[in-house]
Amino acid sequence: MKKAAKIIGIVAGIIVIIVIIAVLASPDEETEPFSEQAVTPQTVQAALSDVSGTSVELGDCITDIQVLRHAGTDNPDDFIVHVYFKPESIWDEEDAVQTAVQSSIKAMEILFQNEAVAEVAMWEQLEFTDKYGSTETETAVRITMTKTTADQVVNWETVSDLAWADYSSFFDLADLEYIHPAVAQEL
Repeated sequence: MKKAAKIIGIVAGIIVIIVIIAVLASPDEETEPFSEQAVTPQTVQAALSDVSGTSVELGDCITDIQVLRHAGTDNPDDFIVHVYFKPESIWDEEDAVQTAVQSSIKAMEILFQNEAVAEVAMWEQLEFTDKYGSTETETAVRITMTKTTADQVVNWETVSDLAWADYSSFFDLADLEYIHPAVAQEL
């Protein structure tokens, strides 16, 4: 019996030592900021998933991310990032546009910190029902901005504050915007 207890003690000691070594050898949980990471759908998703402390909740709302390398940009190392998102709830057409604008501002602030991002297009997807009762998901609002324009933004928080008062102020800043006709007619 003493021999079995001694063997169990030795095995338990070895297991404890292995666990300690594994914990000490594991890499740190902290990751590099997005500005220093490669631009991939995964890194974009991770960067946009935690925008805590803001009114924007993108993480679970993102339905697709497309990262296009050198797709019409001047630099072969540039990326165009398309983020498709579908908000969980929208009150009305004005809220749909305001949600798209505020989500775009926060996403662009984050994504343009990475020098490889040349353009960001934000695609807000909503459900639309036609007169026959057929419901389809379509683009409600699309907002696109280039790095050239984003580099002129001095303070993203001020841009956001101005857009809360009048969302069209961000459209004046963006390079391209689209509002679905069914949404536009109710604004």
